[in-house]
Amino acid sequence: MQKRFWRTSELRAAGKSADEIAGAVRRGEIHRMAHGIYGTEEPTDLVRLAALVWARPGLVYTGRTAGFLHGLQPMVWPAEAAVPRGTSRKGGRYLRLSGAGRTRGVVVDGLPVLTPLATAVACGEVAVWRRRNFLQQAYTGVRGNERLAADLAALGPTDRARAADLTAGLVTGTASYLELQVVRALMTALDGLEVSVEVNMLVRGYRFDIVIPEARVCVEIDSRLYHSSETASAEDFIKDRWKGNAAVRWGWTLLRYPDASVEIALDEVVAEVLDTVEHNLAHPRARVLRTRELPTDREVWWWHPGLGPADR
Repeated sequence: MQKRFWRTSELRAAGKSADEIAGAVRRGEIHRMAHGIYGTEEPTDLVRLAALVWARPGLVYTGRTAGFLHGLQPMVWPAEAAVPRGTSRKGGRYLRLSGAGRTRGVVVDGLPVLTPLATAVACGEVAVWRRRNFLQQAYTGVRGNERLAADLAALGPTDRARAADLTAGLVTGTASYLELQVVRALMTALDGLEVSVEVNMLVRGYRFDIVIPEARVCVEIDSRLYHSSETASAEDFIKDRWKGNAAVRWGWTLLRYPDASVEIALDEVVAEVLDTVEHNLAHPRARVLRTRELPTDREVWWWHPGLGPADR
């Protein structure tokens, strides 16, 4: 594989004189990325940032540069980055460095950068609504809330307080845009009731799209592609049915809506969920909860002959 970047010392060791290096730069055969660093690619913002990372192992982009890499704002030079304590903070023309301990980061475009949460806190010049929208998108998916919690715990006390303000009332962890629509509508409809709206919450070992735990209500938004017997895999179809059984057997009300209903009948979906929540809150002891478990009450992948732990 062709080498992407070189130091001056490496070019000299390969037999290139200072004049030959300067001539190659003039002819566009190589490009100067930073002091003493060269590469064959045009030095775009991303390429130059990659060259600086190559030259400084352990570097993590922070501040406005993290904002650029996460798509929050334009690139401004010099780049901002943190390096491990005990290493040089001399960054030259293209780098402004700060010391840091173990900086929690992620990889964006192949480059180490602060987590989305730490970036949103650091980019105070970006409008709050833009940063909140960014965080809502950054922490989607089944593990969104877990990643957000881990990134929040990694912040220092001051930044943690700012992050708490920034994420207050934010809907994270949703797996799809349709779920987000339902969650937002439910949060408005349930305002005034002493309930919470959780997303991708575990109930009896299974994750449900939306859960109102105080009323023991689970809501599933079913895509025809992933939930019908014609298109879903055999394993997913099995898991989906036993998942619903587990919730119902243990006292949860399960409401399921096709994605098409969310798109054309969202008001009716929300009205039914609201009525169910109010009914369950008003009659908390209408059903005696069972206490004896059957083997089939465990997650289906632990006991079903057609499934195994790999199907979790």
